[in-house]
Formats: sequence, structure tokens, C-alpha cells
Amino acid sequence: MQSASADNRVELAADFLRDRARRSIASSQVWSAVLVVVLTFLIAKSTVTAEWVDGIGVIVMVALAAAILGSIVAATPLPWPAGLGILTVAGAVAALIAAGPSIKATHQLDPVGQALIGIWWKRITSGQAESDPSFYLVLICLLMWVSGAWLAWCVIRWRLAMLGLVPGAAAFATNLLNFPTDQNTFVVFVLFFTLLLLLWTTYTGSVATATRARVRLMGDASWDFWESGGVAMAGLILLSVLLPPFSTVDRTTQIESSLFTNWAQLQQELSHPGLASGTGGGGGGISGFSPDVVLGGPLTLTRDVVFTYTVSGSYSGPRYFRGLDDTVTVRAEWTYPSANGVRQTIHKNQVPKYAEQYQKLAVASFNVNMVTPPTANGDVLFYPGLLDRVNRESIGAQVPFPPNVDSAALYSIDRLGSTQPASSSGSYTVESEYSTATVSELQSTETNYPDWVGQFAYLPGTGYRSPDVLDRIHNLALQVVTAAGATTPYDEATAIESYLRSDLFSYTLNPPQPPGGVDRLDYFLFSSHTGYCQYFATAMGDMLRSLGIPTRLVNGFGPGQFESSVNRYVVRAEDAHTWVESYFPGYGWIPFEPTNDRSPSYLPISRGATGPNLCLRDNGCDVTTPVGTTGAAPLPNPGRRGGNLDAGSNIIGAGGLVLGRPDAGTLTRIAALVLALFLLVAVAIARYLRPRTVMAVWKRTLSLAQWAGAVGSAGETPLEVGRRLQGAFPEASEAVRTLAGGFVVAAYAPPDIASSTRTAVMEAWADLRPVLLRRVFARVRRTSG
Repeated sequence: MQSASADNRVELAADFLRDRARRSIASSQVWSAVLVVVLTFLIAKSTVTAEWVDGIGVIVMVALAAAILGSIVAATPLPWPAGLGILTVAGAVAALIAAGPSIKATHQLDPVGQALIGIWWKRITSGQAESDPSFYLVLICLLMWVSGAWLAWCVIRWRLAMLGLVPGAAAFATNLLNFPTDQNTFVVFVLFFTLLLLLWTTYTGSVATATRARVRLMGDASWDFWESGGVAMAGLILLSVLLPPFSTVDRTTQIESSLFTNWAQLQQELSHPGLASGTGGGGGGISGFSPDVVLGGPLTLTRDVVFTYTVSGSYSGPRYFRGLDDTVTVRAEWTYPSANGVRQTIHKNQVPKYAEQYQKLAVASFNVNMVTPPTANGDVLFYPGLLDRVNRESIGAQVPFPPNVDSAALYSIDRLGSTQPASSSGSYTVESEYSTATVSELQSTETNYPDWVGQFAYLPGTGYRSPDVLDRIHNLALQVVTAAGATTPYDEATAIESYLRSDLFSYTLNPPQPPGGVDRLDYFLFSSHTGYCQYFATAMGDMLRSLGIPTRLVNGFGPGQFESSVNRYVVRAEDAHTWVESYFPGYGWIPFEPTNDRSPSYLPISRGATGPNLCLRDNGCDVTTPVGTTGAAPLPNPGRRGGNLDAGSNIIGAGGLVLGRPDAGTLTRIAALVLALFLLVAVAIARYLRPRTVMAVWKRTLSLAQWAGAVGSAGETPLEVGRRLQGAFPEASEAVRTLAGGFVVAAYAPPDIASSTRTAVMEAWADLRPVLLRRVFARVRRTSG
């Protein structure tokens, strides 16, 4: 009977431990789910900030739904195949519903009905999916669903947080590598909550394991765990401040990144074998630099870094980096001529010998770091305006001239190629001249063009476009300039530029396909009115030449985007651009911008630059900037994605440090440092409250008791102190008695006996400490009140 009673007590104790373990696990699951939802939300918001496709904001709700549903399903007793199967089906449905408006707008169809019967499979196999924004939106929705649901399942069902973090970490890393300056805040919080989730799951798993094994944890076991975690968190946050993207040594510009870029390039290669990525061919493909101005199909923007740069001196010209001047019109395209014209060796820091000298020129210096030279044009040195000198051995090439023109003279540099080294890769400094001519000065120029310009003032009657299309273009040009009352070549050029930038035309990377046999430019000008920069530049070039105005197109790159993490402008493949230049006697080639993509990067070009710091060639000004000089402060004209620097920004330039309103990156760094400092202070306080020796415990007891108001008298023995504290803190009387007795033994007994009291003293201190802290805080409140 007695044995049976003992067995019952053992069984009851085991049931109690199992129930306690289940309650502990259930409680931990709630907080685990909260951390999963927060972390999933941060990753989704980071992806939204990257703006991969239009309508991407819907992924936040998709990710949150995945995290919540995943947590619920993982907490049920469903077998893991069934649970994961439910989440997979739900993810597909959620992605299609979330992307439904985009699918319907793109394909004019019911998003769920027809998308599931293979429309995208056909587009993938045909290579058309790369230009379908709704296809990418569904992929991103699926990725966010997997990130949230898989993380919830692994954390709550399997307690394998590291495994669950894999999809979300991959998505966040892709965002970080492509948009380092936009991810500052997310880096801090994602790192913080990732480590917190790992610590929490490890801690709760250890507690549950110990409870099931009937192991009683020491009172300070959790303190030990979270103290180490706090130190690790502070160290991780400090590391994130010292490393990219917060530091000024940003390695991300050296990485050709992005899952989406690689996917698009793969699709391009499958669909158009032999077309190298980055060349930006016209039949659809990857946006990038090209030697030709092709009116093609859809383009996919890529974020590959091409080069970075800084500016020295006061520069107010358009920051368009020329690569090749396209002057030949053949087979409905503007192109760079394949035949060689004048080739002049330009030695390091040597000013080229030009056949013409222009007035009203200013000069500035650009320090360029070429990261990824364009494919098939890896030697081209990019620079704005008119080349003055470059600190590399190079060759300046000029397009061939007619036989009656002096072919040995250099009137312009249509292609600048590096010879030592043979690649443009690496850093180089180029001084560029740009026009400061005013509108009135350009309006008053002569129309008696020199002989060498004649070839740029007409369109060929054969071999380019059909005569009827050329007539329609010419008649349209006449209508536009007549309606504007333009009487000079400059006014005519400005009128056509304004016409193409009007609300009649719109910018798109996915221009509609013209009917069979219809000229693409004719369709653009008279029917669709939508296209990308090649369409607008070609239209203006054809219209100007039809009026007898010397014109050429330029292929190169736009200004890019200023990134505070590296204090430089960063130019990416998506910044590849084509613009128009017309010739004005006495002033040379003057740029125009007919493309209106509704961004602050491509606006009509201002004339007559003024300012006290302009370096004017007419006044003998000279800019000499060694390679590697950071140069002047960044100019307030960002890239496509915004990021204007206003007058309150922090700028480090030739004048030193100018303090103003801190930008978002600075505020994030300050917040990160404050958070790290808070964690370190919390760890220091925790360390003070967790002494390692009996003597240290006794000292902490006396200090906290005194702060709590239990002031003793001189000459008290340890046991007298213990009796006094028992009276002062009756709720912890037993703990005080154990602590005082243990201290007496530890202080005065032989070492082998003294060491045996340490465990009891530490347990008593764990019980006494919260009582003392409550009394201290209560006394502080009374005093402050």
C-alpha cells in the first residue's frame, strides 16, 4: 500500500512536470510567433523599399498573413506534411490574389482563372516573362509568403530558427546589396530581432528540455543566458555601424548583385542567344549601354553598378556621361559608324588638338571609378561634355568625314578609349568642358554651317526609312516649329524638345508592338506616343535633321544617384541613356533632353550657367585635381529613385565639414549606437546584480539594503546584520537568514567547508535581490515625488 502511494506521488510529480513543460512551451510559442511576425514584417518592408516592381506594397500583407497562418498551423497537431501542404497551397492563392490587380491590368484577364492554366508558363518558355511586371510581383509575393510561413513553421514546430531564416535572409541580403543606402534602418532592426529570435528559441528550448528532464535550473540561469545575449546584440549592432552599408567603405558597389538581375539575364540569354547582357539591344533585353540606338521591344532595368564618381569644382552642366556619338542613320537606326575616321593619341593629361575652338566654356573635374565596364566596349572612358584632358593614355576617335573635309583634323571626340590600361576599369580623372552660353547667344548663331558639319544636317533618302515616313516626320517637324513661332535653329530645337516632353507622350519600358510592316518611329510619333529614351531621342534627331539642323545622338549614362554611404554618385546599368546634341557655330555641340520619364534626373537642360565659382575657360581658369581626390560636395540632382540633398544635409567637401540637419543614415547610426549603449549599460547592471563570489554577494546585499533605507550601525557582526535585515525585509526573512549564515561559514570556516555554502548563498541572493530592488525603486519614487 505504501509502495503504491509512493508510485502515485512519483506519477503525480511526473504529470506536474509534463504540464509545466507544456504550459512553458505554449507561453513561449506566443512570444515566438510575435517575433516571427515582427521579423517578417521588417523583411517585407525592406523589400517594398527596394521597389522591385510596381504595386509591390501588397507584399507586406502577404508576408504578415503567411507569418500568422504559419504560426497557427505550426501550433496545431497536424502532421508536418499536411501542415506544409496547407501553407503551400495557401501561399499560391495569396500570391495570385495579391497580384491580381497587376495581372489584370497587364493581361486584361481574370487573374486567377487564366493565370493558373499556363499563361506564364508560355511566357517563360518564350522569354517574354522577363518583361512582365506582374510575373515578378507574383514571384516576390511567393518569396514573402515562403519567408513568413517557413520561418513560423521552423520556429514554432521544429524550434529550428536558423533553418527558418534562410529564405528571409536571402531576400533581405538581395535588398541590401542592391539598395544599401535605403536599408540602413532595416539593417539594425533585422539584426536585432534576428538575434533576439535566436536567443529566445534557444532559451525556451533549453527550459523546456530541462523541465521535461526534471532538472531544476539555478535561479540565475536565465540571467547568464540573457546577459551573454545582450553582449552579443550590442556587439552585432556596433559591427553593423562599422561595416557597410553604414560605413563610408561600401563594398556593395563592387558586387554585381540581385537575384532578379540574374533571372532577367538568364531569360535574355535563353530568348536571344548571343546578345550579351548589358548591351541593351533593341529587340527586348537588359537595359544598359549600347553602341546603337535601337527602337526595340521591352527593356528590363538592372541594378548592376557601372561606375561611381565625384565632382571637383563648380559644375552646372548636365551630368550626362557620353560614351559614343551616334551619327550614322541606316536601316531605321542611329548608330556609331563601323568605319574608322580620325584617331588621335591623347597622352596622359594632354589637351587634344581640336580643329575648332568654342567660346563660353566652363571646366570641371570628375573622378570616376569604373566598376563594371560595358560589355564589348570595355575600353570606353565615360565623361560629360567636351573632353579637355584625362589622366590616362587614350585614343580619341572621330567619325569619318566626306572626302572634301580635312580628315586629319579633330573636330570632336566621338569615342574615347583607354589604351594604358586597355580597359576602362579602375579610377581615372577627366577634366570636361561644358557650355555656359545663354539662350539669346544660342538664338543669335549663324546658320552658315562649316563643311564638316554638313553630313549631320540631313537624313538619307534611301537605306534609312521609307520616303513616305520621312515626309510625315518632316511635316510634323514643320507643324511643331510653326505652331511655336520658332524662327531660329535653337528655337526650333527647343520647340521639338518641348513637344516630345508634352503630356501627349509618355515614358514606358514596355512600348506597344506596332502592326506588321509599320515603322516603329512612325508608330511612336503618330499612334502610340509611348516609348523609352531611344524613341524620344530618335524622334527629335530625325525631326531636327529633316529641318536641316546638324544633330547627333549620344549613347552613355545619366547622372545616377548620390549614395551617402560612399559619399559618391553611383551609376548603374539602369541609368543608360540616349540624348540629343545639335551643333551651333561658335558654341559647338549643345545637348537637349527630349525624354520625359517624370524623374528629376532628365529635365530640360538649363542655359547660361552663372555663379561666382564657375571655372571659365575664357578667363584662363584651369582645374587640376589629382586622381583619388574626393572633390567638392555632391551636386543636388539625384538619380531616378530620389534622395535629394538639401541645404541642411551634412556635406564633406573642399571646405571641410558643414554641420546641418542630419540625414536618415546619420540618424540611424545615432539610434544604433544609442541602442548598443543601452544594451551594454543593461549588461553592466546585470553583471553588478550577479556577483560570482560569496563575499561579493555580501557587499551587494549591504549596498542595496542601504539604498533601500536599511542603514546599519558600525561594529555589527554578520549575524547581527542578518537579524536587522530580516526585520527590515520580512518578506525575504528566510533568504536573509540563509545568506548571513552562509557568509559567516564562507568567511571564517576552513576552505573545504567554506566552498560548500556558495550554492545556498547564490540561491538565497536570487530570492533576496528582487525584494531589495523593489524597495530601492520605491524609495527613489518617494524621494523624487
